[in-house]
Amino acid sequence: MTPVRVPPRTADLLLAGRDQRLPGLAVVLDDDLLSGLLGEPVRITRVRYKPGTSALVAFRRPAGSAEEYGWALTTAHNVKLSGRARKSEQHGGSLRLLPAAPPHADAVIAVGGIEDDWALGTNLRWLAGQGLEQLGAVRPPGSGLLRAGATVLRYKPERRVVLLEHNQDAPLVIKTAARPPAGNAGRLHRQLQHHGVPVLPMLGTADFLDHGTSASPRWGERDLASGGSPKGAREAGEALARLHGIAAEDGAGSAAADFVQRQLAVTCAMVAALVPALEERAAAVAARIRRRLDGDGVSGPAVVVHGDFSADQVLVGGEEVRLIDFDRARAGVPEADLGSFAAAEEMGRWSGTTAGTPLTAALVEGYVHAGGRFRPAAADAWAALRLFAGSVDPFRDRSRDWAAGMSRHLDGAWELVP
Repeated sequence: MTPVRVPPRTADLLLAGRDQRLPGLAVVLDDDLLSGLLGEPVRITRVRYKPGTSALVAFRRPAGSAEEYGWALTTAHNVKLSGRARKSEQHGGSLRLLPAAPPHADAVIAVGGIEDDWALGTNLRWLAGQGLEQLGAVRPPGSGLLRAGATVLRYKPERRVVLLEHNQDAPLVIKTAARPPAGNAGRLHRQLQHHGVPVLPMLGTADFLDHGTSASPRWGERDLASGGSPKGAREAGEALARLHGIAAEDGAGSAAADFVQRQLAVTCAMVAALVPALEERAAAVAARIRRRLDGDGVSGPAVVVHGDFSADQVLVGGEEVRLIDFDRARAGVPEADLGSFAAAEEMGRWSGTTAGTPLTAALVEGYVHAGGRFRPAAADAWAALRLFAGSVDPFRDRSRDWAAGMSRHLDGAWELVP
């Protein structure tokens, strides 16, 4: 297939020109335009776009010798923005409503910091008021959760924030999400421990999960993606085999089939909205994946799968590993996790975020050595699905040449399902 070549800035301008319901879209997609609006240099790191409805971006800006996170949101007809600004003011926040662009006098862009995040606000206030004390965290003087010494490790607006905090014994990693985890996260954690899956301790009371929050001691020197070795990958493969040794209560077939159909439909719609020239190609790739996964690709014994398995979900400390982030754990087939790992490694090489030697072969070696069994063709099909669903990531992650990156993902998925 011939790749789509669109000059980087042109792709953003074409998208903004098509979506007339979001007059602020061009501003929140461009570092220079958003910096000009804010009066300070910012770097956009993540976009969540709903065509005709909203565009929400995370950005980073200088803060002394470091950087801090912020977000900007534009919505059709400024829906909900005034209400969110009032709520921020009530809680002592700093959310601002700024004019989107001169030709659109009524359009505004909401801009704020993590503490102004309306979706995370309730749980963050609980964490600051009660959760940190329960964990024994040391609170330096100062108002506000983030202004009192926490380090932000990751942030996705209206989704989750991961913080590094300090308690009396050791640093803590705390993740707060907008919503409590689906299912019984505490029960799953106990299952994982019972079956010998190497996971981190879960700190805090049941109130933590009710407030979308989990905490564990900081552990390890790195993750597998940022410099893992074949030995570490083999250890991760053995851990994955133990995970897949847990029988799921729900049947895998119908759940996996529904998951596949949802992923294909959502991705096709987004590709068509972002780059209309790729719509037919995306539909053809989706049809191939659907054919390969129908039946054999989703059949087999139902096991617990990680649901988002990749090298960055494996922490490495010395000779040991720990699997993390089971937010998307579900009933499924083993090939889903194996294919996900392989696809994520390939995407990491494309984006330059994967370092060191390839790890998938070593992971599979450890998996089989520990008794894991899988069907290679089915694993390839699940890898194709991960590549396909990831085709929108170059846009979301603000890759400079994101249209070409999307095309590359589609080609990679096509080649895996002949």
